[in-house]
Amino acid sequence: MKEILEQAIKNVEKAYENPNTASLDDTIKQLQQAKEQYGDKGTMIEDAINSLIHAQHSIAHMETAKDFSPSAAFGQAHNALEQAINSYVNVDNDPM
Repeated sequence: MKEILEQAIKNVEKAYENPNTASLDDTIKQLQQAKEQYGDKGTMIEDAINSLIHAQHSIAHMETAKDFSPSAAFGQAHNALEQAINSYVNVDNDPM
């Protein structure tokens, strides 16, 4: 799951840098499938998926927007994915 999330971050960064040639649809589908296969850590993956959907919708407004909304959507998606990755990296399964 961690590898899938890391690839999703790369896709978000690529989409932000090149909004005219990017789509996050495949990334969203991949995360949805991974969530079904591996489960969800609370609502963390679902939140990341929702953030990606918002970023996908903001792609059309990247060049025409006069405010920071599209950038904020991508920032939120990036942060949600980083938090999800951290939840898989810093796992403490040692009961005390």
